Amino acid sequence: MTIRAPEAVEVTTDKIDNLQPYELTDHLERGRVLMFPTPPLELPCDEDLHFLKQQTPEYHTRKNISYYPGGGLIRGIKAPPEIEQRTQAILKDYQQKVEACLHNLIPSFTPGWRSATSSLRVFEENNRGIPIRERSDLIHLDAGTYGAARGDLILRFLTNLDDEERVWRCKGTVFDVVETFAEAAGLERSDALLRDSVLNRVGSGMVRGLSKMVPTTAMLETSAYDQAMRHLHNYMKESDEFQQDQEGIVEIRFPPKSCWLVFADMAGHSCLSGEFAMINTFMVPRSNFRHKEFSPWEVLSRYAAGQSALPPDIPLGT
Repeated sequence: MTIRAPEAVEVTTDKIDNLQPYELTDHLERGRVLMFPTPPLELPCDEDLHFLKQQTPEYHTRKNISYYPGGGLIRGIKAPPEIEQRTQAILKDYQQKVEACLHNLIPSFTPGWRSATSSLRVFEENNRGIPIRERSDLIHLDAGTYGAARGDLILRFLTNLDDEERVWRCKGTVFDVVETFAEAAGLERSDALLRDSVLNRVGSGMVRGLSKMVPTTAMLETSAYDQAMRHLHNYMKESDEFQQDQEGIVEIRFPPKSCWLVFADMAGHSCLSGEFAMINTFMVPRSNFRHKEFSPWEVLSRYAAGQSALPPDIPLGT
């Protein structure tokens, strides 16, 4: 099996003005990274950027400072009220701008989607000294971050707000990873792979009840699908063989003030370097895919049934 590099597709301003229906979504469904050299939306103003760079680093309490639109809450920062409030206002405003931008660029993905988080990263990604499963500089597929996805997908819009390039190292789409490494990651080929256990179902009911009073507890819910994806995530980060094998490796360099869009659970990726970025996340129903064969749920379903995890060869635009 050949491990392929996720492709990077440049989307220039003139392309945006002449997009064909499904042109961008077809690329995303195939695990590709869409890069916008010129931002397709208005970035935070210089005054707000200066504030975020100068005022927030000393108050970080987590990997990210994140605003949760569903609960109207901010997490990952412990600061004087005026700093927390201004930080939340900036993150909220940018999430709304990103959401409006994506409604225009990829309208077929937006019905029923959920605005998950608007996050800020202010520290250099290289050698952050955090636990291996939390490190961003190891190639991985995102999983289990927003509660029970149950096959819905993690769409991320990222913005490099630093004065230096942000460098990604990518390897493998979810198709390749499942086809080649699922067994090593401990995933069984049986219909039980995506079937929720009694414990999952009971736990989900409890979490849903609690989340009505405390919205952020919804992140505690899980499912068989999410556990399978988490197995892949952990295997990729913890396997020296996977990380060091150069087959299918590609570096993507994102210039200052550029943006990019990717399904973070479909394209194997890591961040080798970069200090200041915004990450806006949306949960997209898998039913919104034009070609559902490409969704991770269908990939895992084929694997569980003893079939090839690879999707059919469907040409772009069809």
